[in-house]
Amino acid sequence: MNELSAGILSELGNDAPSLEAIRKGMSEREEHLKVLSIIQNNKKEMNLSTEDVQILRPLFDAFITMNDEIQQRISTLMNTQLDKMAVATKQRKVQESYGISKTPNISYF
Repeated sequence: MNELSAGILSELGNDAPSLEAIRKGMSEREEHLKVLSIIQNNKKEMNLSTEDVQILRPLFDAFITMNDEIQQRISTLMNTQLDKMAVATKQRKVQESYGISKTPNISYF
């Protein structure tokens, strides 16, 4: 799961991230989480040794940290894309106004 999370973070760090690669990574992570949930539900009490806990704790902590960062980056990316769409919409309205009217309405800016 951590490798998938690192791959998603790497993709989100690109100038033009692949939404398909991000979607695929998120889907694979979800499948792994479902398996962990099934294992946990089948074993009401998991008897992990202290050594197992010491090995697993940092891995789960790293997963949580990466997951938080993924959520933050996706939110930032979404807001950036919404801003770009708003600018594009304004530009399209202005262009339409120029094409239709001899006295264009530039109030969109």
